[in-house]
Amino acid sequence: MACGCRRPQARAAAAATAFPALLLALPLLALLGFPCARACTSVIVGPGATVDGDIFIARSDDGEDTTTSNNVSVYPARNGPAVFKANGNNFNIKLPGPGLTYLALPIISADPSQGRNASSEASGINSAGVAISATESIYNSKAALAADPYVGDTGMVEDAIPSVLLPQARSAREAMEILGRIVEEKGAGEGFGVLAADYEEAWYIETAGGHHWMALRVPHDSFFVSANQGRFQEANLSDAANVLHSPGLEKFAIRAGLYNPAQGHPLNFFDAFMDNGRAQATYSYPRVRELQQRFGGKAAGTQLVSTAARWATEAEGELGVEHGTSPHRPVFMPASHKVSLAEVQASLRNHFDGSEHDAYRRRDPQEPFRPVAVLRSGNGHVSQLRPALAGGQLDALSAINWVAWAMPALSPFVPLYKGLTHDMLPKELTSTAVEPDDVSLFWKARRLQASFIPLSASLMGSILLDEIAAPEALVFQDWPKLAPNATAAILAWEHDVQARQQPRFERRYAAAGRGSGRAAARLLAAYTRRVVRQAADLLEQLTAQAAEHLGLPGVLDDAEVQHLLDVALSTYGFMPPEDKDKDLQARVSRPRVAALSKFLGAAPAVASA
Repeated sequence: MACGCRRPQARAAAAATAFPALLLALPLLALLGFPCARACTSVIVGPGATVDGDIFIARSDDGEDTTTSNNVSVYPARNGPAVFKANGNNFNIKLPGPGLTYLALPIISADPSQGRNASSEASGINSAGVAISATESIYNSKAALAADPYVGDTGMVEDAIPSVLLPQARSAREAMEILGRIVEEKGAGEGFGVLAADYEEAWYIETAGGHHWMALRVPHDSFFVSANQGRFQEANLSDAANVLHSPGLEKFAIRAGLYNPAQGHPLNFFDAFMDNGRAQATYSYPRVRELQQRFGGKAAGTQLVSTAARWATEAEGELGVEHGTSPHRPVFMPASHKVSLAEVQASLRNHFDGSEHDAYRRRDPQEPFRPVAVLRSGNGHVSQLRPALAGGQLDALSAINWVAWAMPALSPFVPLYKGLTHDMLPKELTSTAVEPDDVSLFWKARRLQASFIPLSASLMGSILLDEIAAPEALVFQDWPKLAPNATAAILAWEHDVQARQQPRFERRYAAAGRGSGRAAARLLAAYTRRVVRQAADLLEQLTAQAAEHLGLPGVLDDAEVQHLLDVALSTYGFMPPEDKDKDLQARVSRPRVAALSKFLGAAPAVASA
């Protein structure tokens, strides 16, 4: 799912059933039912700004836990209309027929016997070559919501968006129009941003409240970054080629007292409709600035295009935040160079690498800047639209969803081609396990990441200091030593895939396509199985190496993985201040601490009365 609530009660029950030992941990598992997390980071790069003229839309799919995984499904085209019923709320809608084939990453799998659709599909690509990523959590202001409240029970929410758009949208623009009409007619159940691209252009939409919205076309030679806050500023609402919006948007803003044209400036979407809490100075804007600098050059980090932020200067002074973090940052920026696929993938791994704000290298969960790469990522994905291959015999290769399961900083990106059918998918991609298993790529990545989580005792709080006799045994203290080798191995494998294996496969596919379509399909299936197996083997090797380096008795077993991930989330969750549970450490159960201590070979101290 995209940046939101993930049914923690069902997850906890399933985990306890699968692992009776985890019954001791249910207090902490229940604790993981946080309010919806302000999560995700989104990137769009237009075709004129990329090395090969491709279009990229990318997002880190962050939630509020470490155990919810997306699997991969391919849905065949429907012959007629169908009714879609959301799992996240009571939203439902009739989808027109015939539908389109599409590949997506659901969390909730279809269960016709229960009348349940697949949903929470973080990302996907359909047979028309339209890619969707949803959602980027954004937050409308109290004033905007007082005038136009969310429709929480029956409105459109992230649980449904890709599942509704992918079967019917034949262009990115049409996806924005369809979604906009739904918001107008049924309402939005929450604030969101949605990415869409086809072979010609990319679009991004933001909600303005319960029934209003605006979508902008990304300029050909530019890029866009969002990090849990509205990003749109002023726009020419009459520019139909580049701007779409709900009818009467400006009149609504005036009527609601959100915009006064007598002040002499056009409607500013951010000022009129968006929340701008003080936490954004460190939670959202540093990520935007960081990626703007990566793609647009160092000077991009200090550019402002509107009036000074109302409170940013004061907040920066209090928090020691560097300048250039105001909400009035450029919406779209020209790239300083031609951006590559590898650079877009790297953006989802960013943790202010090597800087004074690198919380992982410095082992400091109190770092005020929230990194792009966080442990609660379910996946990172980069959809690559390749117009040079669209429509011909290589159309099956014309769009790729590159997916890194779990936290992308320690997980390899695997290519999923548009032309895949469901029977081609290996078991590592289709596992729906909600607890650790030995099959899925998600859990293989999580097992590695559990060996890296920086849980030194000084960072764990008084309860762990009191009860673990040898707290220095906790792992991830060696991020500076372990991470460089692991990331280098992952990057080397990705380079080999993109520079050697992929071109070789595509040449063979092209040759086979001239004869038998079945031969080409067999090659695609075999290539997918091969790279997925390579990624799985790489993760297993890196996990074994980490365990050896840390002096552990072996690779973490399932319960140990779960233990460490749960406790790590309480420390390195990087939730915004208003979402943090101040009583978190006090609610960590003593049985859980004892279990951790036993695994780590440390006898828990006897607690005083």
